[in-house]
Amino acid sequence: MSPHKRGSETMMDPTTGFIKTIDEDDEIAVASESEESDVDEVIPKKKAKKSRSKLQNSHEDFDTGFSFADDHKDFLFSGYDEVIGKAKGRMSLSTLDEKIENTRRQRRKANTTEEEGEEELVRKVAESDSDSAESLSGDDLIADRVRVKEKRKGKKRKATDGKNDDENEEDEDETKKVQYADSVSTYDENVSFQDMNLSRSLMKSLQNMKFERPTPIQCATIPLALRGKDICACARTGSGKTAAYMLPVIERLLYRPKKSLVTRVLVLVPTRELAVQVYQVSKQLAQHSNIEVCLSAGGLDLKSQEAALRLGPDIVIATPGRLIDHVHNSPNFDLHNVEVLILDEADRMLDEFFAVQMKEIIRLCSQTRQTMLFSATMTEAVKDLAAVSLKDPVRIFINENTDVAQNLRQEFIRIRPNREGDREAILAALVARTFRDHCIVFIQTKKQAHRLHIILGLLGINVGELHGNLSQAQRLDALKNFTVGKIDVLLATDLAARGLDIDGIKTVINFTMPNTFKHYIHRVGRTARAGKSGRSITLVGELERKMLKEIVKKATQAVKSRIVPAEVIVKFKDRIGNMEKDIGAIMRQENEEKELRATENKVNRMKNRIENPDENQMKRMWFQSKQERMEEQAALRLGELSAGYDHKKLGKKARKMLEKKKLTPEDRVQFEITKSQSYQIREAKRMRKQSRIHAIVDGAGETQRGKQNGKKKKKSRSNFDDDLTNVNEKAVRKLRAGPSYKERKELGLPNKGRRRKPNRK
Repeated sequence: MSPHKRGSETMMDPTTGFIKTIDEDDEIAVASESEESDVDEVIPKKKAKKSRSKLQNSHEDFDTGFSFADDHKDFLFSGYDEVIGKAKGRMSLSTLDEKIENTRRQRRKANTTEEEGEEELVRKVAESDSDSAESLSGDDLIADRVRVKEKRKGKKRKATDGKNDDENEEDEDETKKVQYADSVSTYDENVSFQDMNLSRSLMKSLQNMKFERPTPIQCATIPLALRGKDICACARTGSGKTAAYMLPVIERLLYRPKKSLVTRVLVLVPTRELAVQVYQVSKQLAQHSNIEVCLSAGGLDLKSQEAALRLGPDIVIATPGRLIDHVHNSPNFDLHNVEVLILDEADRMLDEFFAVQMKEIIRLCSQTRQTMLFSATMTEAVKDLAAVSLKDPVRIFINENTDVAQNLRQEFIRIRPNREGDREAILAALVARTFRDHCIVFIQTKKQAHRLHIILGLLGINVGELHGNLSQAQRLDALKNFTVGKIDVLLATDLAARGLDIDGIKTVINFTMPNTFKHYIHRVGRTARAGKSGRSITLVGELERKMLKEIVKKATQAVKSRIVPAEVIVKFKDRIGNMEKDIGAIMRQENEEKELRATENKVNRMKNRIENPDENQMKRMWFQSKQERMEEQAALRLGELSAGYDHKKLGKKARKMLEKKKLTPEDRVQFEITKSQSYQIREAKRMRKQSRIHAIVDGAGETQRGKQNGKKKKKSRSNFDDDLTNVNEKAVRKLRAGPSYKERKELGLPNKGRRRKPNRK
């Protein structure tokens, strides 16, 4: 046995030779801090853990820094950290915020002594708090004017009300075509969670999450879902639809057979961020049970997801693309045992973008399953419901499809025809002067969102962005920082428009009008959730007034018009114009770093292929061929480019001219508006398109009888087709002579009379 050491001396008894116990009078040499640090660095962490595990009944086994979460929000944010840790990819060499901060420092140093009074105030504020926004001048402090939009006259309002009644009747007629087993539009307000006979583990989870009473959609849905009914539910945003379908699912899984480990519940969502949110809520509800929940979304680590799915989790929350990848490529995982299929944001899941993928998933699922559809704007077309094969579904429509929150204040800012380039200045003025925190801005394109991130960052605003060009780690990090409050303004595309429940959002700003009224409902639904108040502000140009009229017509409360002072817009526009060089420099730095990372990734891939030639030989399979996938992507592309805009077909000079061409703010806004309008035109054509009408041919009754008897008869060809295609001599003479006596009589034409042939003797 090795002797124990204290510092540099060995504690041994010279008489016996055994280890000596330490007396009170003994002097012990204590190692210095430098020596202790050296020892800690030499000892590996794994060995230290093993030595601790051998010690029993010791205080070192307990982590003194451990503490229980005081609030359910702490548990929620820990889930964010767990998912962010699984996200693949790494941050850039230097983040965009660091580049913006460096540029701001350079701009401060380069400022001259012009406008000394204002510049001194800016420097003082910047020195005291570098993260705060720039100080506001006198022009910036001019308040905006907000006025209520004038009401229509009574006659017009009655006329519109009549139209709305007609539209509602048409919607009711359309829904009647779907054979619902039952329709629920009312609920019992006095029902509580205790009255629903939920298990004690679920009641404890609800108590920890501070759910006191069920919402209307939860009151109507949970009892029916517990009975195994197929459900088609619609309720306004922020009404608690996630808990409405997860509570009955977890309640049923508590009584599952525990011998077979299979996936019984599948939840499909359209976006990765919504999948993470549903995963966190499900983990909170199942925290006091042994139910396993697995997340399968794009952008996260593929191998860890495969390992989790191989164990057969009870609930899988997934996006369609990544789920199909696992079904076709992961061993020991399939969807044959799925008992409950849930589509969150069902109208988005069943549209043309996910149509092919959803058909493949439904084909692989069990035929005897329970299917539940949930959305805030439910599509009631018969083909959508038939696609998921609902069996005697129950229709639960607590709120109308076009309802916005009652506590939402809707405001609009008019953009003059020749002032489309003022949108960036107006947005900067709104964010810098009035709506400084808990504000989310929706933008149509990813490039415009990135440009606005740079502009607002240079103005000193604490801003972040969320769109598809970011890695999954960056997207989750931006979402977490905005939720916690580290980011005041979040610039997002429609990626964040659906389902995301972020507590405390005060304002939603639409940089341009969304594509459809349905998109508008989802965007403004990010605020004024769960009975709280909120505000939405939309910038409306002349080409977007048609959509504005529809929003005003369907609004239940007064819509207001906000007017930003002209001198404020001019001031912010000049600031943005002075920053154009810095904006271009930051974008060039990002492009250089992007190319550097791409080159590094290529080198690493080639190294892996050389070092491990036998690995990664098997390519992951997809249920479509490459050509079919390319055709699908081409069909779903929003802006179809003509041959003249194909850069590959252009010459080198033309391509260089296009690259050197500088886009003005008007060009960027015009691109977003035209993209939105092209989508609206295609959507309107699709809605107006009628089903094919078959011509009635002679003997229609006989052909119908033949179909009923199971016999198929050839369609008789019309006389017009025969006459048109017959080119023999007799048909040509008949065509020249015109209609016969009998045909004239049938058509009601005057009879020319017959000419008698002269007698030839």
